[in-house]
Amino acid sequence: MRVISGKYRGKKLESPLGSDVRPTGDKVKESIFNVIQFDVAGSSFLDLFCGSGAMGIEAISRGAERVCFCDASKTSTALTQRNLKGIDGDHKVLCRDFRDALYCIGGKWDFIFVDPPYKSDYIGDICSIILDKDMLAEGGYIIYEHSGDYTLPSGLYVAKRKEFGIVTVDFIAVSRGKTALAGSYDPITKGHLDVLDKALESFDEAVVLIARNPDKDYMFSLEERVAFARLAVKDYLNVNVDVCDGYVYEYCKNNGITTIFRGYRNAQDLAYEMDMAEFNSKYGLNTQFVEGVREISSSLIREKLKDGEDIKKYLPVDVARAVTKAYKERL
Repeated sequence: MRVISGKYRGKKLESPLGSDVRPTGDKVKESIFNVIQFDVAGSSFLDLFCGSGAMGIEAISRGAERVCFCDASKTSTALTQRNLKGIDGDHKVLCRDFRDALYCIGGKWDFIFVDPPYKSDYIGDICSIILDKDMLAEGGYIIYEHSGDYTLPSGLYVAKRKEFGIVTVDFIAVSRGKTALAGSYDPITKGHLDVLDKALESFDEAVVLIARNPDKDYMFSLEERVAFARLAVKDYLNVNVDVCDGYVYEYCKNNGITTIFRGYRNAQDLAYEMDMAEFNSKYGLNTQFVEGVREISSSLIREKLKDGEDIKKYLPVDVARAVTKAYKERL
């Protein structure tokens, strides 16, 4: 093993013996630091299951100001100490169980790297302690290397994800809250995604809320509209698609949402949206408006389909294909 970049680039690191310790591969390590590369200098970095110490040493090499290495194994912490020889900086090594380590360390950390044994279920406890002790600095990440499903406690979300075969690395952040975008989405368009992108500048999570109204005549079924919307947001890790059977304010109240986003293209749109916003405000639901969204409406898409025109410039490519196929199948 070697340090990939920075002050100690090329420095050889001693590898662990046997299969008990699984070092993070160079490809995975490089990808992780590519994500955080502009924020490492001057940061604090906690290597919670340090093994050989390679991740924390890489952080030091790239300018991290404060680094702590933790591992319950005396063999691993001794190996880390050997690899730290000749490396300057504010760093310490703790031989402790991760729970004890988190409780005794305290303070704020920009990055907390978590690479426990893949079959372990420690991440829930780790995240809960970090939240309880308010250990994650603003804009910081819990960087979790794993190979299976898991559930995060409330208050955290996966901001970014990198996949390498069976290995997944999640960048977990403290949530600034959840918002919703409600509509018929018959079908969802690029204009709707403009509003979604604007909403995610202020909130970390969003719900695309699709109305179910038996009195309204839709071109596409509820199941189709949900499928189109899920296809449109498939690359958003922090966006879900759900169905609203009643009032939007009721759904939001039941799901801890206090703000919704609505887009408008012209004065006529705004007048309608203002009326809806006033109604929702009576029930404690705030509306944020996004002006100047693209002149794309679901009715325009339906007209283009009826005229046999291409709709790819109005919808994400995959959605356009699915919508066109669904439309032709009903002719």
